[in-house]
Amino acid sequence: MKHITIATYNIRHGHDVRFDWSRLADVIHASGADLVGLQEVDMYTGRTGGADTVTGLANATGLAHTLYIPAMDFDGGQYGTAILSRYPIAASEVHPLDSAHYEPRAFGCVTVTLEDGTPFCFLNTHLSYESIRQQQIQFDQLAAWMEEQTDRSVPTVLTGDFNTENFDAFAPLKALGFALVNHETQTYKTFRTSPLAIDNLVYSPEKLTPIRQGMIDSDCSDHNLLWCRFELI
Repeated sequence: MKHITIATYNIRHGHDVRFDWSRLADVIHASGADLVGLQEVDMYTGRTGGADTVTGLANATGLAHTLYIPAMDFDGGQYGTAILSRYPIAASEVHPLDSAHYEPRAFGCVTVTLEDGTPFCFLNTHLSYESIRQQQIQFDQLAAWMEEQTDRSVPTVLTGDFNTENFDAFAPLKALGFALVNHETQTYKTFRTSPLAIDNLVYSPEKLTPIRQGMIDSDCSDHNLLWCRFELI
């Protein structure tokens, strides 16, 4: 049997750990993640002292294969999301999401190659919080892209801070056959400030079976890390 552990983690640009990447790495290590989607990731910004956050976290976690997903220019650098992988990245793409006049958003996709040569598709994003309507446009955009561009014979996971507790908002993805790790009957309140279940892992159940999942409660960010260990079918 083949297994893979996936995590999603909004790191609030490292503010809560004063940009000590080793502390965030400890949380990621505790999950056993082979692939992690990170949100609120700064690159070379003034508020992080010009730090290369992705390289810092790759070095600290040992997840050496990376993709940065810039959403906008910010404070002398860029702000967006990132993917860290234990496995080599065979292909990658970055696409903007329709964000109207709100804070720009984007998503990234990588295809990685597992030890036995199996391809695995992994996406990461961070949706708008300012408008439910705009957020739904982004869900529709993600679903349309995934329907057209992903190979359903390949195991696929989308991670992200989706900024909604409304699991019905995932309907465009559910209509394609995807399932949620964080859902109505097993809810993880990942946002810490006023507990909200807004982080999730969306997976292809015909290729992946969750065998264990959980949330790591830590003050290293205003979000907790959410993880799931899957068996590949």
